[in-house]
Amino acid sequence: MIENNIGSIICKLRKEKGLTQKELADVLNVSDKAISRWETGNSYPDLEMIFQISKFFNVSFNDLLTARMETDSTDDELMQEIINEFTEMNQKNSKRIKIVLFMTLVITLILIIAIIFTNTYNKFKVYRVTFDNNEFVQNIGTYIETNIKDTLYLGSIKIKGVDIKETDIVSADLYILDGKKEKVIQTYFNLNNLRLIGSQSYFKIDNLSDYFNNLYLKIKITDSKDITTEYVTKLKFALDFSNNKIFYSEEEESINYRAKINLTDEVENNLLNHGFELKDNIFYKKSNDYEISFYTDLNNVIYIFKQENYYYKNIYYLDSNILEVSIINESNIEIENYKYDVSNDKIIACNIGKCNNYKEILAKYNEAILNYLK
Repeated sequence: MIENNIGSIICKLRKEKGLTQKELADVLNVSDKAISRWETGNSYPDLEMIFQISKFFNVSFNDLLTARMETDSTDDELMQEIINEFTEMNQKNSKRIKIVLFMTLVITLILIIAIIFTNTYNKFKVYRVTFDNNEFVQNIGTYIETNIKDTLYLGSIKIKGVDIKETDIVSADLYILDGKKEKVIQTYFNLNNLRLIGSQSYFKIDNLSDYFNNLYLKIKITDSKDITTEYVTKLKFALDFSNNKIFYSEEEESINYRAKINLTDEVENNLLNHGFELKDNIFYKKSNDYEISFYTDLNNVIYIFKQENYYYKNIYYLDSNILEVSIINESNIEIENYKYDVSNDKIIACNIGKCNNYKEILAKYNEAILNYLK
């Protein structure tokens, strides 16, 4: 470039493109008066604007900067002015970079949270499982559904009035009733600790909850005379919990546990007035001689007490009306373990010991527990 004054250079470049001062001002987002002052030499564009002018006219930034330096200012004044402009431009660019980085980080975090929320919201559910056949006796049944793995736990099962002998052959089929066809999901060869993890089924099941209305359990008992008796029950599922809310209030949790154990205000106040503490859905009370725990989420009561030199641990399952008794001596050895069907006044499982003191245990339990539930 021949001209050494930036104003005259801008004027020449503008005219070569056939632009008026107003049209160039609109392109550079400045006023037409600013263009006029530059071209007449009354003011000069700053470094950032010089860079924009060089890009628009496709000319060398260095040439424009050199022309900008051809002013009436002394060298020291001009150099300090350019340094100040460079510093200001760098600060602006640094601030822009920080803002962009911050916004990128915020957007990334929002996306991660959104993905996690989408993949987990309402994807964890806990169901209480019961049977519609009253002949079946269970401790507690639970079905846990997640987006990774589902687990069905039926526990140990008894048939009322049926005494299974060691010579009997026992099996249980968990199956889906598809029309009139039974599609067996899993077969068990005893009635203890029945459970099903999704990957253990005989065929692929994405969600067991899709079959809640058609899920059955069939128990087959074959005696020594090769006579087989079958007992069938439909499984019933009741939703206890689902993570379908972002926040859970204490009031909602209170409603939750009260629904499970059917507590009334009077019963709750009675428990609290008798020294029980409520924490994590458990009413709890302890002294030197005993401790009582109402597990409202499992709907059972654990009562532990000491009598003479023995410890008695009693679990009362409110759903099935079963009392499980464990007696431990001072050497920490379990000397008795049995289950008692309170409704039918009958021992249904004697695992250790003579199992003949259930009347005394039940009376002790009633005295300590049942009066709180009245």
